[in-house]
Amino acid sequence: MIKIEDFTLPDETRAVVLEPRSLLNRAIIEYNEDKDVLIYDVNVLIECFQEGGMTEEEAWDWFHYNTVRTGDYVPNYPKFIFY
Repeated sequence: MIKIEDFTLPDETRAVVLEPRSLLNRAIIEYNEDKDVLIYDVNVLIECFQEGGMTEEEAWDWFHYNTVRTGDYVPNYPKFIFY
């Protein structure tokens, strides 16, 4: 078993975990075992990016361009919700 924050994932998981984990793991709000994906809270991700040194506008740009768009190409990529 793999422990990420309060979630336990199976050893054979292929779920993608966003990096840097030390900054972004706290945005994880759920693990969907059926789809083998992590689910992140978008608002917390934006806060994490800002804590990493981005302005709010840069954080949103980064999220849309570098985070969401990647999901079209990567299996088991996280899902994002506004929680």
